[in-house]
Amino acid sequence: MRNSRRTDGQTVGQPVGQRARRSVGRISSIALAAVVLAFRLQAQQIPQSPDSAVALLVRDYTGLYRADLILRWQQLFRPTFTSTAANLDGTVTVRPFDEFLEAQRLGFSRAREMREELENVRIERQGRMASVWADFIFHYDGTASRGKLVLVCVADKMGWKIQSLAFAYDQ
Repeated sequence: MRNSRRTDGQTVGQPVGQRARRSVGRISSIALAAVVLAFRLQAQQIPQSPDSAVALLVRDYTGLYRADLILRWQQLFRPTFTSTAANLDGTVTVRPFDEFLEAQRLGFSRAREMREELENVRIERQGRMASVWADFIFHYDGTASRGKLVLVCVADKMGWKIQSLAFAYDQ
């Protein structure tokens, strides 16, 4: 017996199971095409967001923070950079760039391990200025200390640089 189409789109003489398998097959084909299209779109070059340059600066802030790379790391900062520490005892310590850099060199010379990790990084950029808020973990000879920091970054003709750092350790 030959199958014929009814006006409602159903095929007469075809068991319900075959109709269901055909529908599932069409849905599977559509889903497969959607997945292939998604992978093709993902493989295309995605334009960088305006915050990409700031994100790279932040990546280098932690990635170059090593004794053997200190000369490259110091290039991330503007010459007028300041560091501000909100100390646990309620005092505030402010250091100009040369004092801040010397403190890092001294720390590297004394430590077996000294590094910093950032978590929960949030970048807000407004034109040629950006703020970067993050939770940090400072590792020093096996001891990890947590805190919060904010970097103020400024772009000039040469690119993005860190203008200031303010940080505080958690209790």
